[in-house]
Amino acid sequence: MSTQVSRIFEFGPFRLNEAECQLFREGKQVPIPPKVFATLMLLIDNRGHLVGKDQLMSQLWPDSFVEEVSLNRSISTLRKALGDTTTAPLYVETVPKRGYRFIAPVIDATGGDELVVERWRSAEIITEEVEETVSPYSQSLDLSSATEGARIVVPAPAISVVPKPDTTTRRRLLFAAVALAALIAVASSYFWMNNRAGRVAASTPLKSIAVLPFKVVGAESGDEHIGLGIADVLITRLSNIRELNVRPTSAVMNFVGRDSAGAGRELKVDAVLEGTIYRAGDRVRVTARLLKVSDQSPLWAGQFEKPLQDELKVQDEISLQLVDALALSLSGTEKNALTKRYTESADAYHLYLKGRYQWNKRNYEGFAEAERLFRNAIEKDPNFALAHVGLVDILAMTDPHISMSIGPDEKLHSLKKALELDPDLAEAHATLALVRMFHYWDWRGAEAALKRSIELNPGYATAHQWYATLLGIQGRTDQAKAEMRRALEINPLSHNFLRDMGEAHYFAREYDRAEEYCHKALESYPDFIFAHQLLEHIYLQRGEYEKYLEQTIRTTRLTNATANQTAEDKENLERHFAGIRQSFKRIGIKGYIAETLFHVPASRPSYWSRARFYSLFGEKEKALDNLEEAYRQRVFMLAFVKADPVFDSLRAEPRFTELLKNMNLAE
Repeated sequence: MSTQVSRIFEFGPFRLNEAECQLFREGKQVPIPPKVFATLMLLIDNRGHLVGKDQLMSQLWPDSFVEEVSLNRSISTLRKALGDTTTAPLYVETVPKRGYRFIAPVIDATGGDELVVERWRSAEIITEEVEETVSPYSQSLDLSSATEGARIVVPAPAISVVPKPDTTTRRRLLFAAVALAALIAVASSYFWMNNRAGRVAASTPLKSIAVLPFKVVGAESGDEHIGLGIADVLITRLSNIRELNVRPTSAVMNFVGRDSAGAGRELKVDAVLEGTIYRAGDRVRVTARLLKVSDQSPLWAGQFEKPLQDELKVQDEISLQLVDALALSLSGTEKNALTKRYTESADAYHLYLKGRYQWNKRNYEGFAEAERLFRNAIEKDPNFALAHVGLVDILAMTDPHISMSIGPDEKLHSLKKALELDPDLAEAHATLALVRMFHYWDWRGAEAALKRSIELNPGYATAHQWYATLLGIQGRTDQAKAEMRRALEINPLSHNFLRDMGEAHYFAREYDRAEEYCHKALESYPDFIFAHQLLEHIYLQRGEYEKYLEQTIRTTRLTNATANQTAEDKENLERHFAGIRQSFKRIGIKGYIAETLFHVPASRPSYWSRARFYSLFGEKEKALDNLEEAYRQRVFMLAFVKADPVFDSLRAEPRFTELLKNMNLAE
């Protein structure tokens, strides 16, 4: 009678016993039909790789003619048993018209009957008087993805016990075991020396990576941001590495539950890091794996388990092991950044993440919500420097009537607090530059702060974006475009960066290119107000007044859109637009703009917009009057006065030259 050694596998909250055909979820058995169990085993044995439908059907029903519907039924039953979905799979991914792939990280927990090679000692082979029988689920040995200090597990083949083999058989078995031990020792030594900690082969160096939001198994209400939180920590740490382009959190936050390979292609990266978080009782387990986008091959994988109170330590371990796997040479500063803690409060960090998400919308509602979230994060942890920086970003970019409670020196107080807490925080130096630019017109100090920010963290894309803005403001348009290209290398899908590249071309009087980038931004985010507004300026400069009219209507439609807008509200708005079109035909572009501008309440006249209008139509004195009033009011947008081509007609005017001198913009 033969006795089969049972292989044990763990994935997520599941534990699978091959020989007993049993599947357990957190200790409770999950009923599963034999054919469905066999389907699961085939997928697990080929985990990370596509298993074609023909292969599955030929192995599951070798002596029968069955239709594809039988396979579909097995996969559907398997998904139900695992609690999986087709839209956001955690375990079984469908590759349309081709087959299926098991995507969850799997741990071989076979135990005493496995063959183990330890990194720091010679392999021990215990031979038994057994005869091998090949299991349909046996796997080839792969040392390349092992992690430093981890055990390399070779699943033991299914075996049958046979009585008293003869001496020849015994010798053959002993010789085979010794040969296998030598082979494994050589392979282990080779990979230890040349591929330490599962390093990615040097022939395929990775230059760019995206860390996708981790999937949270069994998340309760309010836990949705945990997966994004761990991704954000890893992104922040890895972005400090000069050798690596890391997509920022704003680029990956919309890829929750998406196919990793598809996300990688869309994000234009060489590899994606994905993971799953399991919380059970007082412990947390995080699995992570790095996949090459081009062929979806696994490059590295790891599993980390800690007490729940030590959850943040998991992020340290993933960062260190991943960098080691990528064989990156790090400076001392980069090494320190890999284990840097920004807060010990998970609640504060989640509030901060939500705030950044709202901030990146770049609209007034998003700014107001972001301010509330940043303030709440500071309440949770007053020493959370990033939350202070986020608050200053809001206060620096909004007018006082939008902000909830801006004190006269609150921007400086919060910024000073952030820099005291963390003098080497790249985000704080970039925000310092933002304040110096738009509130103090201190261009030299702003440039120094931006250079310091980029020195501290070359992967902080926003610093490159704001440096490009500074260069554009000063008329250094070629340098501005180069800096924006660097920002877009880090995050090629950012609607903010695409729009600002359009602005750099607008300042360079390259209106066609400016329009192209605006449309690219709107492909990414169709409701992006700032891109729509830049299009208005472009059409005015080109004299395309009918396009300008339709663009202002689109912008107005967006700014008036609210969640509680009724059908009647929309009808009234469209009737208003029809009236505008009729009025435009009657009074022309100049009358239309004048009528629009002077409907602004007297309590909040738009000196900047009026100055642009008067300059466009040659009323120089009125344009200069409004610019000087904007100067006295320290209007935020006045920083662009030197760069904006709408003021080209004023360049020779002494009052305009004096204005630039007072703003430290004169050459």
